[in-house]
Amino acid sequence: MLNNFSVKPILRTDKILKNGNSPIYLQLIINSVKKTITLNENINPKDWDKKNGVAIGKGYSSLNAKISKEKYDLERFCNKADLSGVPLSFTLIDNFLKGIDNNDFYAVFDEVLTMKKTDLSEDTIYKYETLRKRLKGFKPKLFASDIDLNFIKKFDNYLKKLNIGKGGEYNHHKCLKCIINEAVEYKLFNGDNPYKSKKSVKVKSPDHREVFLDEKEVLEILEFRATSSTMKATKYMFLLSCCTGLRYGDLFSLKISDIDWENKIISKTMLKTKHVVDIPINKQIRALLARYIINKKSNDKIFPEISNQVGNRNLKKIAEGCKINKDLNFHVGRHTFASHLVNNKNISLPLISKLLGHRRIANTMIYTNSNVKNLRSVMDVSRYG
Repeated sequence: MLNNFSVKPILRTDKILKNGNSPIYLQLIINSVKKTITLNENINPKDWDKKNGVAIGKGYSSLNAKISKEKYDLERFCNKADLSGVPLSFTLIDNFLKGIDNNDFYAVFDEVLTMKKTDLSEDTIYKYETLRKRLKGFKPKLFASDIDLNFIKKFDNYLKKLNIGKGGEYNHHKCLKCIINEAVEYKLFNGDNPYKSKKSVKVKSPDHREVFLDEKEVLEILEFRATSSTMKATKYMFLLSCCTGLRYGDLFSLKISDIDWENKIISKTMLKTKHVVDIPINKQIRALLARYIINKKSNDKIFPEISNQVGNRNLKKIAEGCKINKDLNFHVGRHTFASHLVNNKNISLPLISKLLGHRRIANTMIYTNSNVKNLRSVMDVSRYG
């Protein structure tokens, strides 16, 4: 047994009410520390059996039933926590007594996500589901009373060890902060959001000066010899992102039915924005797709199932193999696509914005300053002389 506890009904004879009665309490002892919990009932001391913790005499059947139920419910809660390997605390008990059955944080997480799902895109839902998996990996049994400043800092360290990048860390903290806020608002979570503490982990959006590859580096990845089917699929998914600008979620969900061979376009409803993007199919795109479409039906996904984490881990190995000293992840492919069009093909921002499925052209403008070499050439030709 992890927790040494006992629950016993007692009469507080040290407290005498105006009617001469004394209040009835439950005495909870956790590892030799006592706490008394009022039952909002009282009785004359002469009608109380101290040894058995019950009222004696006629007319007390309802009172004894209430005492028995309150005692049973509290013991059951303590036993449940003990079996789950959770240290009992009076904070945990207080939450239970307030009627907030939030002992299991994953149950709270699921309830909040269910309420939010109708307003979320598939891409955002995927981020929440990924967060839940990461939380499970960090702490399989997680309770609401565990969610404090210390937990947030330890989870942050855990995320850093996963090497998911600043963007991945930011998304996880952002989603967890949102879940806790919603839980507090709907009274599923007792207490304050630890993210609001001045000493908490600072959740900042990654710098918009994104990493992208030049043409030589993309060709090196194309020539890279993958050692496994998963590594090979990662390689071609990434190269397709470089050629189309599709996000990981859109690559993973890409189906045979999204390919219009007659009109030579990929027509994809983006998971994040719900916008439909039409991407022309050139020779490079056709060659990348051809490897994975043989013998597949209309509703089949083109690429095998690879988690974002595994994919990004594979990309880091590919970068090492190609001696590319850049933090490679799937989002780099999207930025490579946009940067190439802006800096090498002089394609207009409105058109690139449409290809990327951006809602606002401001989101596309971050690519206009990504190529220092290109900017230098612009300055050279605009120099007075």
